[in-house]
Amino acid sequence: MGDPAVFISCLHYQWASLEEAFERCAGELGLDGIELSLHPSGRFPHIGPEHYATVAALAADHGLQLSAHVWDNLPGLGEAAAVQRLGQWLDAARAIGLRYIVLHGGSHDDQAEGIRLVTRILAAVAPDYERAGVVLCLENHYAYDHHQCHELFGTPEEFLELFRTVDSPSVRLCLDYGHSHMIGNTQAFLDRVGHRLAYTHLADNEGEEDNHLAFGCGTIDWRAVLLATKRAGYRGPFTIEFPVRSATGRPFRQCIDLLGELFGEGPP
Repeated sequence: MGDPAVFISCLHYQWASLEEAFERCAGELGLDGIELSLHPSGRFPHIGPEHYATVAALAADHGLQLSAHVWDNLPGLGEAAAVQRLGQWLDAARAIGLRYIVLHGGSHDDQAEGIRLVTRILAAVAPDYERAGVVLCLENHYAYDHHQCHELFGTPEEFLELFRTVDSPSVRLCLDYGHSHMIGNTQAFLDRVGHRLAYTHLADNEGEEDNHLAFGCGTIDWRAVLLATKRAGYRGPFTIEFPVRSATGRPFRQCIDLLGELFGEGPP
């Protein structure tokens, strides 16, 4: 595609081997990149250290960009262990050639303390990520009291508190439109934190649960949301996080066509 750059999460389309994953993304789907899923176990469909060299070679062969999602609960690990784990993910980024690493803020039973803890962790690793040219994209999550999960970073205010302390080009926002739709604060994120936006996740829902419905199959007004994103100055990448079975599926085509229409040449 090229303009805007569109990635797909490796967890949201079918592949049986790494070779097939890259062939389908670049060939059949015609996309620009893959969001990998990193996990120390390396169990399918996750990527572990034993896969890094193969993934880097396949990306070069197919001309694809790479990002990765990691799944650690940073507050649950504790400060020292979380800093160490993010150092390991930076080593992975260097080995594979990642530009973006997407992570969650995790959960904590004391919301304010959890935010302070994550802030200290990200402040500690930001200089190394800056030197490597890798961006940590902190993803917005559910409301703190959703199912009593105590997930952090569901509001713009939490991100603004983080960014007041960690003012780094390598610590940015990943806006998950499905998560913000559940809270009703997508526009607030774009208005208040849009200048720190570096990455996005596209998935629909009906405003109550994180269903990862296909594009246009929930209640998100995608044209309005994407126009607001463009007005905030963001131009990509956009990462598909809904099920894609083929390049001819209607939700996939609607998504690609709307992104192409709205993010071509012209004013916001």
